[in-house]
Amino acid sequence: MRPALLLAAAFVLSALPAAASPTRPPATVAGSGEATTTADLRCLFVSGALAQSDDPDLKNIGTLSLFYFWGRLEGRLPAAEIAPRLIDEAKKMTPDDIKAQAQACANMSKAASQNLSDISDALQKSLGPPPSAQPPAAAPETAPTAPETTPTAPPGR
Repeated sequence: MRPALLLAAAFVLSALPAAASPTRPPATVAGSGEATTTADLRCLFVSGALAQSDDPDLKNIGTLSLFYFWGRLEGRLPAAEIAPRLIDEAKKMTPDDIKAQAQACANMSKAASQNLSDISDALQKSLGPPPSAQPPAAAPETAPTAPETTPTAPPGR
């Protein structure tokens, strides 16, 4: 089975109740530091695999998550450092790790999405709907005007 399909299957399966604990717990996300970076690298790997899925829904989830976790990592690490660390972390992950990490990543993405929704609600409550959501004000009607003309002399004068 291709790694991308294995990861997509793990992500889908992660939505089901877990029958047993993974052999290794996923990296913790709480706090800052190396554990958070490791979790974000793992989530970037899982998201990248989902983004390659043939299933449009999984592909969309993967793509959105990919940008989210890339942004988290890029804010913490130099971009040149991400790829080698991502490769090292991906090599360590077992299928059980991937399944457990997929669930942790989904939870993180859902929490971030909820935070954005809450912020949007607070902004709308405080400031009203965004300008693009309001209908444009009607322009006052004006009488049509005749085109401006400039007097011209007849030819030859």
